[in-house]
Amino acid sequence: MDAVSYPDREVAELIGKWMVPVRLTFGNPVHREMLRGLGALWTPTLWVLDRNGREFRRETGYLEPSDLHSVLSEGVALALVAGGRAPDAEQVLDRAIGHFDAVHGARNGSWSASLRYWRGAVGYLRSGDHVELEAWWDQVRLIDGNGPWARRCV
Repeated sequence: MDAVSYPDREVAELIGKWMVPVRLTFGNPVHREMLRGLGALWTPTLWVLDRNGREFRRETGYLEPSDLHSVLSEGVALALVAGGRAPDAEQVLDRAIGHFDAVHGARNGSWSASLRYWRGAVGYLRSGDHVELEAWWDQVRLIDGNGPWARRCV
């Protein structure tokens, strides 16, 4: 991911704006204990934590730039909404959806569905608007068919 995903402009901008990246390696004994404490089983493993160490997203394995951008955006948005910043979370998710759609198309797979799932949930948490939630979740159902994200939209 060092050669392709992290240097991607969109990924780098997202990290630069919202995150403090920390690299831990199993080869370092001090890091190894920290990784065990985080429950790392395989590398690479990526966590999105808030400033208090609460985990909001975890993903294991190589991620292409648009997939990494989606995972990071989702984690950032969930941390923001938990911190009372739903409008910022909506902006992060809207940008991630636009970026993913530009790269892959709007009806492409689980990343697209998960971003829209959380966009609907965050919008609902902010506004209490069931109509807005259903509009986002209708998109999830269209994209994901009978997949795991669509089955969550009940």
